[in-house]
Amino acid sequence: MKEDKRKNSSIKDFFKLFSPYKWWASLLLLLTISVNGLNLYIPQLISISIDDFSKGVFDETRMILIFLAVILGNFILSIFQTLLQTRLSESVARDLRNEIAGKISKFSYRQILNQRPSKLLTNFTSDVDGIKQFIARGMILLISSLILILGSVILLISIDLKLALIVFAILPLILIAFFLIFRNIGALFTKSQQVTDLLNKVISENVFGSALIRVLNSQYEETMKFAEANKQARGIGTSILKMFAALIPIITTVANLCILAIVFFGGQGVLNNEISLGDFVAFYNYIGILIFPIIVIGFISSEFGRALASFARIEEILELEVDKEKEGIKKQIDGVIEFKDVSLSINNQSILKNISFKIYPKKKNAILGPTAAGKTQIFYLLANLIKPDSGEILYDGIKSEDLDNDTFFKQIGLVFQDSVIFNTTLKENIAFRDDVKEESLQKALQTAELVDFINTLPEGLNTKVSERGASLSGGQKQRLTLARALAHEPHILLLDDFTARVDNETEKRIFENINKNYPDITEILISQKISSIQDADQIILLMEGELLATGTHEELMKSSFEYQQIAQSQKTTENGI
Repeated sequence: MKEDKRKNSSIKDFFKLFSPYKWWASLLLLLTISVNGLNLYIPQLISISIDDFSKGVFDETRMILIFLAVILGNFILSIFQTLLQTRLSESVARDLRNEIAGKISKFSYRQILNQRPSKLLTNFTSDVDGIKQFIARGMILLISSLILILGSVILLISIDLKLALIVFAILPLILIAFFLIFRNIGALFTKSQQVTDLLNKVISENVFGSALIRVLNSQYEETMKFAEANKQARGIGTSILKMFAALIPIITTVANLCILAIVFFGGQGVLNNEISLGDFVAFYNYIGILIFPIIVIGFISSEFGRALASFARIEEILELEVDKEKEGIKKQIDGVIEFKDVSLSINNQSILKNISFKIYPKKKNAILGPTAAGKTQIFYLLANLIKPDSGEILYDGIKSEDLDNDTFFKQIGLVFQDSVIFNTTLKENIAFRDDVKEESLQKALQTAELVDFINTLPEGLNTKVSERGASLSGGQKQRLTLARALAHEPHILLLDDFTARVDNETEKRIFENINKNYPDITEILISQKISSIQDADQIILLMEGELLATGTHEELMKSSFEYQQIAQSQKTTENGI
């Protein structure tokens, strides 16, 4: 019951898409009625011509002119109808994409992760296209079919009620078939779009991870992963087609039964002078006009079902309540950061367990731990991109959720583990904010050791970067993101495994540059390597989401057995033993 109510709501909301274009939609409806009205008038002209010819009063010139006027009028109106429905479909698709983009831009980082990027991509592409295709093609065919069916029914009754009742007694078989088939088809279209999400995810991973896949020689495994998703898509598509494959023979059989009944009973009527030959021919033509739209509705219903399923998925995004951001406290952050019993879980998996520590301002603070220790999640918590399940994160004694986000983000510089590079110029990649000054930009470039590299480029900072930074090395991309983080003079610098692709000598120079050029900055460096953070003023050691120890390198080498083990294993690896 709840599902039916939801479906009815979706249908009602679906047609609200045309609200901004009600005049266009009204004109389109008027054109559609006119075009189909002319189509319905043609059998009447044929009927009049036959009866006039039988009576010997046929006016050839007059009838030819009427036929030409109807055909020409139909042609002109059809052109305007096609242009208008195309314009309407593109406008609705544009509005939907803008609305989805606007909604997603307000989501918190955690909401985007929960909705899955692959699904959001399908919402933008396949779901919007499904709605656009229905409006551009299916909707007018559906309306035209309904007009033709209604018009044919009225005209059949007006020509001969007895013959019309015979036809109407047979047609309900088609309606029963429609009901049985379309009762379950909506769920199949929803599953089809979900499989499209999966295909997008697998394809995206294979394209962006193509180099790694080849190095690890895992083409077969990835091909099988895609084949499995593709098999699911094929299975659902086949199930939908099977339903329609059963529908067409039913419609054809019923249509043939109608024709047989008309020929038998209508032929007797003509012989008995109960119906004129012209009316019989018109009646026969209207049966064709009546049956064909029913077949069209069968096919268009699949597009309508897909469009409704797509719209329901888009509606879920548009109706999702955005994490509320109250007007927060606008203040300059000194850099005293405190975690108090912070716990975090993602997808019901515990990531951090009652973590408590303190970050000191204008110092170099490091968070160390092996893979899956929870370091990156702490990075996102520190950046205020996600919220903890419990506990508090304090900045200068103020809860992170009480800070004004815009003011807060202007004071922190973020360097993510995965370098996010945009397909634009180097300058636009670094000076990502409008408020970056030229002297700040140059200082950031010098700090990130990028000046020599940029000087080698013919267009310098105006050099355009290829998609996802494919033309840059891993180290260049990481230094580029560091320059971006420093360009707006942040008070806090968050580096997530920043030096993973930077050689030791360059890494050393970069940290010396940071200390020299940004003496008052609070550094928070997340790393797996002790060599990168052993000079830190404070090291926070994590393992499996738990805090094990805090202190300087010398202190932890004396007090923490786990830290000693990590140091020894990394030393052994570096020595090649």
